Amino acid sequence: MKIQLIRNKSCHIWQTTEKVLKEALSEARLPEEYEIVVVKNDEEAKKYHFYGSPQVTINDKDIDPIAEKATQFQVEGCRIYLYEGKMYEYPPKEMIVESLKKVGDKYET
Repeated sequence: MKIQLIRNKSCHIWQTTEKVLKEALSEARLPEEYEIVVVKNDEEAKKYHFYGSPQVTINDKDIDPIAEKATQFQVEGCRIYLYEGKMYEYPPKEMIVESLKKVGDKYET
C-alpha cells in the first residue's frame, strides 16, 4: 500500500494531517509507512493532481471523493474537506480509515 501526504510550503495544517494519519494507521493496525511530498510548482501539482494542501492519497488515489471532479491543479492554496456534513481543514481520521478499509485485505478490525 502506497500512502502519501502531499503538501505545499504555504499551508501548515499538514502537521495536523500527519498526526491524524498516524492515528488512522494505528487504528487500522497498519505500519506507519507513508511518504511526505512537498509540491513546489504547478507542474508538480498537475503530476500529483494536487488542488490544495494537505492531500492524502492511497495508491495514488485521493481519499476525498470530491477530488475526482477536480480539474484545476496548482501549488498554492489550502484545502477544505467535507465529511458527513461538516467542514475540516484536514481530512478527518474517519475519512482516512474508511479509505484504508476500501483498499482491502490488510485492514483488520
